[in-house]
Formats: sequence, C-alpha cells, structure tokens
Amino acid sequence: MSLKTVLVPMGGADTKCDDTALCSALTFIGKMGGHVDALHVQQDPRNAAAFVGEGMTTAMIENVIEMAERDAAERTVKAEQLFNEVCEKKSIPLIETPEGLDSKSSSAWFFTRQGAQEDLIPEYGRMTDLIVACKKASEHKSDNEQVLNAAILETGRAVLVVNDALPADFGKRIAVIWNGSVKSSYAISKALPLLKKAEEVSLICAIDDFSEEISPEMALRYLAMHGIKAKSCNIKSGSGRSTAEALMAEATKFNADFIVMGAYTRGRLRRLLFGAVTGEVLDKCTLPVLMAH
Repeated sequence: MSLKTVLVPMGGADTKCDDTALCSALTFIGKMGGHVDALHVQQDPRNAAAFVGEGMTTAMIENVIEMAERDAAERTVKAEQLFNEVCEKKSIPLIETPEGLDSKSSSAWFFTRQGAQEDLIPEYGRMTDLIVACKKASEHKSDNEQVLNAAILETGRAVLVVNDALPADFGKRIAVIWNGSVKSSYAISKALPLLKKAEEVSLICAIDDFSEEISPEMALRYLAMHGIKAKSCNIKSGSGRSTAEALMAEATKFNADFIVMGAYTRGRLRRLLFGAVTGEVLDKCTLPVLMAH
C-alpha cells in the first residue's frame, strides 16, 4: 500500500482554489515522496452551443462558441502558469513519467485534456493513489462541486479534501471516523501510510439510532497489526447536534490536525433520517479530510 501518485484537477478559473489544491499535493508528496499530475480539463467550446436559447441566429451561436473558446484558452494559460510558478518556487522537477518512485523523490507534471470533468477526472483518477481537491471555491462553486463529486464517487480512490493549504507538519494527530461500514474500512486501509507516520491516532466510533453496537476492537486490532497504536471513543448525535457536528467536536477535542473517514457510508433511509454526514463535513469542516467511497 502506498500513496505515491497524486492527481490534482486544476480548473484555471479559481486561481486561489487551484493554488490551495496544488500546494497541498506538493506538500503531501514532500512528506510521503511521489509524483503529482496536474490535470486541466479544457471544456469543449462547442458544448456552449447547447445552452443558447431558441431563435438565435447562426452568427449569434458562432459568437457564443468564440467566447467559450477564448474563456477555455484563458483558463488553460492561467492553470499552467500557476503550476509552473508553484513548482519553480518549491524546486519541484517537472517529469512526465518518473521511474522508480521512492520515499525521497518528488516530481510533477501538467497536462491538458479536452472534454467533460465528470468523464476525465474518473478516467485519470482511477489510475492514481490519491486525488487532492480544494473545497473552498468562490464564484465557481458549482464547478468545484462537480470535481469533488466525480473524484469521491466515480474513482474508487482516496480523495484528500482541503479547505486551506496543507501545512508541512500535517498528520501528527489523526482522527479516524469509524462506523463499521465497508467504506470506513476502505478509508483506513488507504490511509495506512499516513497513519503509520502519525504521532497519535484516535478512532472515533460514530453511532446513530439505527446502528447495532459498534465495537472498535477489530479496527484497533487491524491498526495494531500495522504497527499503529490508537485509542478509541464512541460518540452519538443528540442534544440538538447532528452526527457530523458530534464527530467534528470530538476531533477538535482530540486536537486533530487531519481526519480520515469513509464517504457516503449511509443508505438513503439513514441519510433522510439523520442527514448526510459526508456533505456536512465537506461543508463545515476546516481540517484536511481524507475520504474514500
């Protein structure tokens, strides 16, 4: 198990969000060793014609497509320029296909593909170990949500969601959210390289009114088999707070600087009754969160 290859989608529209995601990815490989691929998806300008109203002339449609072409070209230039500036500042070598990745080397590469984000992010994301995405978008919030949904739901890979740039000393105190689900166990297995480097790990067991008794023993044993000594605690929603709020409060109490959790682990009925924990964490949590679905 390793986290050596990292994919960063860069839209080119929200420079601050792109910068946060890219810097976080480079900080990550700085600690773990590995390679960052920065993927810029250039929207096909011809798709803009699908959104024009009825009754528009051919000249008007051509004008819309021309504007879309200029916008796409500008976004590409912004994304690549930012990538080159950040990598130069951090002295990251630009290598398309590094050989023999080890625990000390770091490299990065920028590439552009034309198409739809919801298609290309899963296509490239499935052949990487980790995807890094920033959630704190500004006016391009819908584009960012599309990136997050495609990364989390369509790749089968771990996704690191950051609110701010990842600090160099990240991962000292990691809170692991555990509810006994397949996706929670998958998240733990994907995060093992990070958990092994942590100074302290807390297993926070999330219980709701539909849960059977969740015992942390097997999860603690699994971690111990990998040389990770963790402590555990149980939390339950109530007193006017949601499960997500209770989880984040416990992580804060533990003084966590990083969270590991399964994404969208509840069925539809539980989400209706208790709310979507993943969505609330994505919306409100300021800590970096490694998710797996």
